[in-house]
Amino acid sequence: MIRVSGPEAVAAVAPLLRSSIPLAEFPSHTLRRVAVVDAKSGERVDEALCAVMRAPRSYTGEDVVELSCHGSPALLRMVTRWIVAGGARLAAPGEFTRRAFLNGRLDLAQAEAVALLIGARTDRAVALAARALAGGLSDQVQALRDALVDVIAGLEVALDFPEERVGHDVGVARATVARLRADVERWLASARHGRVVHDGLTAALVGPPNAGKSSLLNALLGRDRAIVSPVPGTTRDIVEGTIALAGVPLRLLDTAGIDVPRDGIEAEGIRRSRRAMEESDLLLVVLDGSISPARRVLEETAHRARIVVRAKSDLTAHPETAALADAVAASAVSGGGVEALLDRLTQEVERRASAAGDEGGIVASLRQIELLESLSRAFAAGDAALGDAPLEAALVDLKDALTCAGSILGVDVGDAVLNHIFSTFCLGK
Repeated sequence: MIRVSGPEAVAAVAPLLRSSIPLAEFPSHTLRRVAVVDAKSGERVDEALCAVMRAPRSYTGEDVVELSCHGSPALLRMVTRWIVAGGARLAAPGEFTRRAFLNGRLDLAQAEAVALLIGARTDRAVALAARALAGGLSDQVQALRDALVDVIAGLEVALDFPEERVGHDVGVARATVARLRADVERWLASARHGRVVHDGLTAALVGPPNAGKSSLLNALLGRDRAIVSPVPGTTRDIVEGTIALAGVPLRLLDTAGIDVPRDGIEAEGIRRSRRAMEESDLLLVVLDGSISPARRVLEETAHRARIVVRAKSDLTAHPETAALADAVAASAVSGGGVEALLDRLTQEVERRASAAGDEGGIVASLRQIELLESLSRAFAAGDAALGDAPLEAALVDLKDALTCAGSILGVDVGDAVLNHIFSTFCLGK
């Protein structure tokens, strides 16, 4: 599909189309079949579907022409080149969404949700991003902003006219601020869980050489991704694959065996294994269940979130390894225990992504999460100031909170407080 947006969109595309009525007379939001031609020679190059969406009822808020051609890259390049020759220019990355924001069709939180939706890798991530695009976070922040403007306006009036006893009571204002702060903390928790759903988690398979890590990776992925060999030290570099559990992408890293290195290459592989461990959210500590457990690996991973896997469970178990508490027995050869391991992994993923809370869940950009954190800190400072500091100090903190809320939505709050004071309280002289 080729999309053209702007006041001259119809004029730029019209010379390339042939239909029963001119493009300028197309009814808005109606799909029509057209012929695409070379504007210079008149030679027909494609049969396409065309829609005109007239301002302001379009995605960008401007006149938009959408042309759905057949999917030949050469054809699309050729038609695009002709449209550019007719006076249009190529859009910059994200420009249509940027125009939608500038023209008031989306606020900034919704505009960022478009990028989250495009980058979603699972059905669950799509659902959370779609909720954000529909205004999930925006509506909540807008309601908070309205309540905060009311509090600030009331305190400004109380400060300027103390003898009139108008405006907000400080106790009531403090209760409102505490409630808004609690809302922000709840959104932050939900947004962090939403980032887990969007970004996914990483689990590193670690253990001694020849413990069965590569075979287990292949079993979890359901395909041969890593080279498997009975020779210890086969895996020298990180091998990875991704599965989806509970609607969350889980990146699995197969690492080199952790042991005393025999040469420089093996030492580098072990160094990379330890770096992968540091960067992972979860460790799968894979031990050969037929031999005594590798105490070095168990001690090194003791203080990390981990699942201990007793691999090669199709072989006779070593008594010490079999006695490891809470270890999952699995065999890549027979497939036994692989489903149980996937169930344990799913539980870990759900705990981090809060699957039970998706009904009210949101996904937010990192910028929005940082602003929500700043908003929470500003509310905390404002709450404390309302308890034991001059009213002017509390207003500074609350106005910082208002700026953060406005930044999430992309709203200029410059005159909002003054406008609210005069329109709501009507103090006159």
